[in-house]
Amino acid sequence: MGGQLLKLYPDATGWDREEIDATDFPTLRARLTSLDPLPGAVVNCVAFNDVDGAEDRREQAFLLNAALPGALARITAELGVPLVHFSTNYVFDGARDEYAEADEPAPLSVYGRSKLAGERSIAESGGAWYVVRTAVIFGPKGESALSKKSFVDIMLDLSKKRSSIEVVSDEINNLTYAPDLAAATRGLLEAAPPSGIYHLTNSGGASWYECAAETFRIAGRNVSAIPVPAARFPRKARRPAKALLRNTKQPALRPWQDALREFLKWGGPPGLPSGR
Repeated sequence: MGGQLLKLYPDATGWDREEIDATDFPTLRARLTSLDPLPGAVVNCVAFNDVDGAEDRREQAFLLNAALPGALARITAELGVPLVHFSTNYVFDGARDEYAEADEPAPLSVYGRSKLAGERSIAESGGAWYVVRTAVIFGPKGESALSKKSFVDIMLDLSKKRSSIEVVSDEINNLTYAPDLAAATRGLLEAAPPSGIYHLTNSGGASWYECAAETFRIAGRNVSAIPVPAARFPRKARRPAKALLRNTKQPALRPWQDALREFLKWGGPPGLPSGR
């Protein structure tokens, strides 16, 4: 995701984990305040996103997902520049199926609680800020060797080894194409609306099974997706069965199927490396 934003802002400064310890808050503040000129905005792409791992690594999850965003918000408030931070649909419990930006969160997992704590720390900072909630990001893989594979790439890898794949059919999420999210984030910064929470995902929702089946269809893979309940794969963290993010504030992004087709057929928009 960070790489996509740097492509949209070629003059931007980007720091990866090898270049700065973002949890060393005094050093982080010194690095940001030393930039000349000061940035027009700070976009935080750091996160602890191992949903199940957070159950056993609560301290690290809250450090990266709550303490760090809070520290960044205080620094950017001091500098007078807006902060963009990415959050998740997992701040909701799924009891209502769809959620607008103002709906009350009720996370089911340590991961969800850590992300909600980050949202609230940012809101208390007093500066200009945008919390962008999104879900199930896919797209060109990050350049770092530690970049995680998206669900789409995991399914493509498995399709090379198996003729059928069991995929969860009773958990439904939005899907989000990283280049589309980056462009929408840029649009948000350029529009400069009031500080607050914004939902940005590709339009529509799908189960993991539906996403896998569409991936195999578009990619021309001769493999069958078999729908199974989430109970088929026991996991440490509870997940909402259906927590679709409803965008009520910003222009709608294109349907996830169209974005998936672009990624699988052409590897992304012009200027991006082919993902296939």
